Amino acid sequence: MTYGCILINVENGKVVQVLEKVKRMDGVIDAFECFGRFDVVALIEANDVSELALLTAEVNSIDGVDKTETLVAS
Repeated sequence: MTYGCILINVENGKVVQVLEKVKRMDGVIDAFECFGRFDVVALIEANDVSELALLTAEVNSIDGVDKTETLVAS
């Protein structure tokens, strides 16, 4: 199993919408709002790094997501 943390920047006014969509995604262990450089953090798990990359791409496709940074722990 591979674990990761997706740090998400969200467009103004869309944090709640993005957070709710991220929380419902398969592979997301937990997601929460935060303060600082990033607006939302998602803790994720996948079978391997390739699957983790697909999950990150899916997060990037959510309306309101500006950019992400993914930290990987395998």
